[in-house]
Amino acid sequence: MIRVLAIALLVVLNGNLLLSQSDKPKLVVGVVVDQMRFDHLYKYQDRFSNGGFKRLIREGFNYKNTHYNYIPTVTAAGHASIYSGTTPAIHGIIGNTWYQRSSKQTITNIGDTNELIVGTADVNSYGASPRNLLSTTITDQLRLDSRFRAKVISVSLKDRGAILPGGYTANAAYWHDWKASPGYFVSSSYYMEELPDWVNKFNKLEKSDSYLTDSWSTLYPIDSYKMSAPDDNNYERAIAGKTSATFPYDYKSMRERYKEIGAEFQLIWVTPTGNSLLTDFAIEAIKSEDLGADDITDFINISYSVTDVIGHTFGPQSVEFEDVILRLDRDIENLLKSLDATVGTGNYLLFLTSDHGSVPVAPYLADNKLPTGIANINQYQVALLSHLNSKYGVNQWIENFEGESVYLNHDVIKQKKLSLSAVQREVADFLITLEEVTGALTASDLQSQSYSYGMNQMLQNGYHAKRSGDVLLIFKPGYVQSLNPRTTMQNYKGTTHGSGYAYDTHVPMLWFGKSVPKGKSLRKVSVIDIAPSIAQMLNIPYPSGTTGEPLIELFE
Repeated sequence: MIRVLAIALLVVLNGNLLLSQSDKPKLVVGVVVDQMRFDHLYKYQDRFSNGGFKRLIREGFNYKNTHYNYIPTVTAAGHASIYSGTTPAIHGIIGNTWYQRSSKQTITNIGDTNELIVGTADVNSYGASPRNLLSTTITDQLRLDSRFRAKVISVSLKDRGAILPGGYTANAAYWHDWKASPGYFVSSSYYMEELPDWVNKFNKLEKSDSYLTDSWSTLYPIDSYKMSAPDDNNYERAIAGKTSATFPYDYKSMRERYKEIGAEFQLIWVTPTGNSLLTDFAIEAIKSEDLGADDITDFINISYSVTDVIGHTFGPQSVEFEDVILRLDRDIENLLKSLDATVGTGNYLLFLTSDHGSVPVAPYLADNKLPTGIANINQYQVALLSHLNSKYGVNQWIENFEGESVYLNHDVIKQKKLSLSAVQREVADFLITLEEVTGALTASDLQSQSYSYGMNQMLQNGYHAKRSGDVLLIFKPGYVQSLNPRTTMQNYKGTTHGSGYAYDTHVPMLWFGKSVPKGKSLRKVSVIDIAPSIAQMLNIPYPSGTTGEPLIELFE
């Protein structure tokens, strides 16, 4: 009798296990659209297809009040935060670059001289890895929990857009190389010694070349782009091979100019074909790696970079940006159709978000009588050094001053037997007097105080004691920074990002697919809530540094 009960219990337990497995998606798809603000989902929606963004909104769950909760809002920090479930204060990716005191130089977020790029056509001397990331990612946790049977593939045009989401344990991270190959997808020796056959076969198709044999004209008649500024205006930067930032863009003639400057296949980054190329590669990765083909959940990260390059070059008010979003909508539709066919409708879970937003172009704001200005960092540094020389004597008080972060020379301060916190306070008190600055916090403040709201809290969330500067700044809303002392409002082109204001923090967050309820929420949430939500869905541990919370609406 006991044996019968034991067998019955085992059957029940196995049944529950099977039920649990069937509740999990076969594949998780993370989509990050670089420099996409929340409003872009609605600004152009009348001309979206039914199967792209509209399908995600119609059939999935829409968090309409999603924000970043730290400064600076930049690409590397955004991707790291999405996948680690925490902020730069913990995961350590405090920017795309930062000043490293030990080497006294600026380093990149994924740069690694101990590795080489794999798959380039020419020999290269640069490398990349996730070693600067201090937390695990949700993809790492999936690999660990599955005893490394789950596959994780990460793809982007940008190296950081591929490496940081993939984390430490990804099977592969691939990105687009224009420096040492004709637009091949490459990886790092950190992940592999050579590219798999399917990637080599894809590269041999020379798709970067074929995508640049035509020209770029607007998807619809150009005079119908009413949500954008006129095509010919003073706010946009003309790219190589063009005398003006206007349609059409003839790839053939432009390629010749890009080739002259050693960047022929970088051209694809500033055209909508770059998104299509990445979609092709992602679809091939899903098929060739058999992602979602068994009961062990796999994960693919897809980071679209063209929107960021277009935004920096032309600005979010441009016809170019609108057209890229409209064409990306069709790429998303193609991706969903492929997932339906290969993994199966209802068998995959997808989220879509962005790594940051963008500020409207400064002269565009000025021309429309809206608050804006340019913070000239070079002039700040000159003025600050003069002040410190007057206060403490002539010396090299500043090691590095870029953007919102000031690094002081600790050796000089120590030699002069000055209090570091006192000098930091002197710098903050001086910089707060400048017209464009509205806030300044010292490293001592950030280490000793606990800020619970507002910009100060966002600075603290973005501050890492061993990597950040001695003084962090907050600029006025609508203001942009420039390291070029000759930059004026008249010659400033394109846009930027990095602040804690809503235009930089408010991004889309859409959930779609397996077990996702239909609906929307106006509750304020953060992108750092994505990773713990996925962990709950998969019943796996949170990433090691997680500070986000599961999105409860997805489980009701």
